[in-house]
Amino acid sequence: MEDRDIKSILNVLVLLSIIGSLMVIARVLTLKSIRYVFLIWNIFLAWLPLVFSILLFKNIKKKRPVIIFLISFLWLIFYPNAPYIVTDIIHLSRYKFYSSVSYELNFNKNIKIWYDFILIMIFVFTGYILGFLSLNINHKIVKERLGSTLGWLFIVIISFLSGFAIYLGRFLRLNSWEIISNPRMLIITVLNSIRMESLIFSAMFGFFIFITYILFCSLSCIKSR
Repeated sequence: MEDRDIKSILNVLVLLSIIGSLMVIARVLTLKSIRYVFLIWNIFLAWLPLVFSILLFKNIKKKRPVIIFLISFLWLIFYPNAPYIVTDIIHLSRYKFYSSVSYELNFNKNIKIWYDFILIMIFVFTGYILGFLSLNINHKIVKERLGSTLGWLFIVIISFLSGFAIYLGRFLRLNSWEIISNPRMLIITVLNSIRMESLIFSAMFGFFIFITYILFCSLSCIKSR
């Protein structure tokens, strides 16, 4: 993708983030419920790795090793927040979208639950695309300096590490900043969580991140006539 294409996509993602946030605020005002306010925080966290990727790209050109290392570290610990947002879909499980009677499906016509469906999906799509752009920038940086093979190895490693990070965030409720605020507790918790259940989950989500990354890469090559 060219720079102007990325800028166009960023404009759309900013717009979607604003629309999603306004929908959350409207829901709070009309239903007097703060149930989905956390989505605004989650989309903020999903924006951070993209910001770090852009900063990394700019500083690599200026050859600032200390700053490059710091930004790379921040990107690594915050990147999983972008694909993590996909798991917010589980909050839709509290709704009954349809019922089955005599092999016929009767869909729920309650506008509120369909509003929440659209609300969550806006955040999920926006967050995941933010993650793709962030990972794609770093992929290009690694590929230009270390070659195509190591570039793709980088994607595989990050994908499966992110799968493990999503497990830590969803099931153990760990946060990215705890690597700074409480590193000892984080290390102990991570080591204690390494078991078959977490490894299988990490492998599944890592595979999901990897194949969707390939899909988005393929789509980004399509040029409109």
